[in-house]
Amino acid sequence: MDEARTLLALQDLDLVVRRAEKQLDELPEKRAILEVRHKAADVRALHEKASELVHRHERAFAATNDEVATIDEKIAEVQAKLDSSQGVNPKEIHNLAREMDALKRRKDKLENDTLQTMERAETAKIQVAKVEDALEQLAARESELVARFREKGGAVQNTLEHHRTEREALAGKIDPALLERYEAIRAAKGGIGAARLNGSTCSVCRVELPSERVRDLREGADVGLCPGCRRLLVVRGFDDE
Repeated sequence: MDEARTLLALQDLDLVVRRAEKQLDELPEKRAILEVRHKAADVRALHEKASELVHRHERAFAATNDEVATIDEKIAEVQAKLDSSQGVNPKEIHNLAREMDALKRRKDKLENDTLQTMERAETAKIQVAKVEDALEQLAARESELVARFREKGGAVQNTLEHHRTEREALAGKIDPALLERYEAIRAAKGGIGAARLNGSTCSVCRVELPSERVRDLREGADVGLCPGCRRLLVVRGFDDE
């Protein structure tokens, strides 16, 4: 009989724990923290894209500068040939002049591209800075919410820990096989694994049992099984609690 009473006490305590867990879970600060973290994840993804864009523009800028340097060397070589073109036939001079013009046009285009690349890189850097600022603000907001959550939820959490310790002690007083059945039923039945037999009615599913079934239960063990909801049914030992 003591075990049946302990089983009911465990069930009552489990409901208290469940309500406390729900209260903790439904604190507005917790929902707000999750929303901030979700938004921060999106902003970090944006930061990664913006940073990659900056790197891409910087690589393009470096490649263009390298090509401009190469063209400057070629221009210097052609110019040297033109400067020393005395005695060179006019056709070769004409070809050198055409090559010089082509090199200068290419250099002009590259320098124009370089300016555009620099502008794009600066724009991307501004975007990165804005994203980093947004991340800092989100981090500050999360810290504020976490502090408020700890303040509000601290008392609930302490109560939960107390109840969980109490629950562990109660569970240790119940036969392991019965406890295993209770835990399995509780998991399958929305957190309620045990009920009382009140007269001829199950205290959970409210099904009124046939008189012969009630008689069989009362003549049997202290803990039976509700034929309606299939929960453990404590038959006696709780009226004198």
